[in-house]
Amino acid sequence: MTLFWKRLIICGLGVLAGLVVWPVMELFVASQTRFPNYLVFSVASGSVFGLLLGLFLGTAEGIIAASDRRIMIGAATGAGLGLLGGVLGFVVGQAVLFVVGESLLVREEDLRAVGFPLARALGWAVLGLFVGATEGIRAWSLRKAAMGVAGGFLGGFVGGAVIEYGSVHMEQAPLVRFVGLMLLGASIALFHALIERQLSFGVLRLLNGRYKGKEFVVNQRRTVVGSGQDADFILNGYREVLERHARLRYKDRELYIEPAAGTQAAAVLVNNRPVAEHRLKYEDVIKIGSAKLFFRHE
Repeated sequence: MTLFWKRLIICGLGVLAGLVVWPVMELFVASQTRFPNYLVFSVASGSVFGLLLGLFLGTAEGIIAASDRRIMIGAATGAGLGLLGGVLGFVVGQAVLFVVGESLLVREEDLRAVGFPLARALGWAVLGLFVGATEGIRAWSLRKAAMGVAGGFLGGFVGGAVIEYGSVHMEQAPLVRFVGLMLLGASIALFHALIERQLSFGVLRLLNGRYKGKEFVVNQRRTVVGSGQDADFILNGYREVLERHARLRYKDRELYIEPAAGTQAAAVLVNNRPVAEHRLKYEDVIKIGSAKLFFRHE
């Protein structure tokens, strides 16, 4: 699976998440008067929206890696972070609305037309921030989480602004929310992908076997390659690949590959030569078991 298809799948999951959230949002909007106050309504709706968005987007890496275990962990992590982000996001939105309303906007029409949508859009941005961090937290990678945070915040704000400003200024509010939620999910995924592309250390592309053409983005300072479910890059269906076979390390602004620690049988060949540690260069061909991978920069 190339990076194009990987990113298309992630964006598709974002759109699907938006489709699932939309009827739930309409139900909350229709029932708003039943809540004791707007803060309770915001917290309740934000938690549910965040949970659903996180649940769907959290499965992305597991689906791409064809790992049931990673799908389950990602879904649980995403749902939990999304719920927390939804609660905090809409509380932040209320706080921003209070500050903006008290300090900057005097007329009620300005508050409704500008302050309220801005505050809610920032709430969506905070929700997106938590959802975007899901994969980095699952992988225990601070760098990966930071990329997700940045992409999630930007995507959440863009999608949230469409939902909130469109709902205020356009007559067909349900349709606007429908489009905005799909854009929200896709934007979180898209901005994450764009930031990942700019900050990645390189790409490994499989040259042979059943997954020929599949690409792995190196975006962590330490990355394990192997056949085990705990590996960052999983090489399923290739002979003589150990569970933790090779390790990629980023140091001194260069990317190195070496056999995984404690696995003496884990031979790693670069350009047909066994290596103990090798600084990767463009067009290096790496052999791990029967799998061959081509290294390039993103």
